[in-house]
Amino acid sequence: MRYIYFLLFLPTLIYATGEPYPIGARSWAMGNSLVSVADRHSVFNNPAGLGFLQNSFVNTSYHSRFGVSGLQTISISGNYNSKPVNIGFGIDRFGDKLYNEQRIGLALGKGIGRFSLGAKVNYLQAVIENLASRKTFITEFGVISKISSKLHAGFHASNLTGGKLFETQRIPTIIRLGIGFLPAKQILITVEAERNLSLPTVVKAGLEYQIIQNVYLRTGITSKINNAHFGIGFAKKNLIFDYAANTHQSLGFSHHLSLSYQLIDKEVKP
Repeated sequence: MRYIYFLLFLPTLIYATGEPYPIGARSWAMGNSLVSVADRHSVFNNPAGLGFLQNSFVNTSYHSRFGVSGLQTISISGNYNSKPVNIGFGIDRFGDKLYNEQRIGLALGKGIGRFSLGAKVNYLQAVIENLASRKTFITEFGVISKISSKLHAGFHASNLTGGKLFETQRIPTIIRLGIGFLPAKQILITVEAERNLSLPTVVKAGLEYQIIQNVYLRTGITSKINNAHFGIGFAKKNLIFDYAANTHQSLGFSHHLSLSYQLIDKEVKP
């Protein structure tokens, strides 16, 4: 039975092999439009965000796609702030015993005035049970600019060198460009364009609203297949909990959970 499942999903797996998967329930709640935002999951979504982070975090996330066990992603990550450069690490695993991908990444981020630059190197392995195993390195690069206190812009590129895992399929090269707008202290609006060089451009947008202290409501939308996204964030002392769900018009719901711990004893923000 599981080999029938594998054959059904094989075209998708071959096409998506090595493609960066957004990590973090906050990102999923806002339509994965956080390329311009310095976030505790920036090590996965744009390493430039590390340069603007003022606190250190340890994070774990669980992503369940459409209730299918073979399409789950789990991750652990963290960042450490130092004087010369901020450091981030991330480990994530997608799939099950039949097909899986593991990624280990090390990122550096440096904030210089209103700009932050970031770079990341990933060691990626993909395994098809009893058939094949492939390994490669993938590089990422990002920039975030604080144009003003209310407007930020971000850029992120993944796999510009055109790396491959399997000879029949090149790992996608993906470029993202977006802005973040803060019209009020309690509101964040994000808009982003994502281009897989082999596919049409996808436009994404997100909204975050602080309803009370340390409680945030979020929503987002993407043009890809008219996905709808929503979620909530809550902080208590040094712990931050995020939940998100998104809908697919044919496959149903996906659920996303993240738990973060702030290592420095300061006020935390979801």
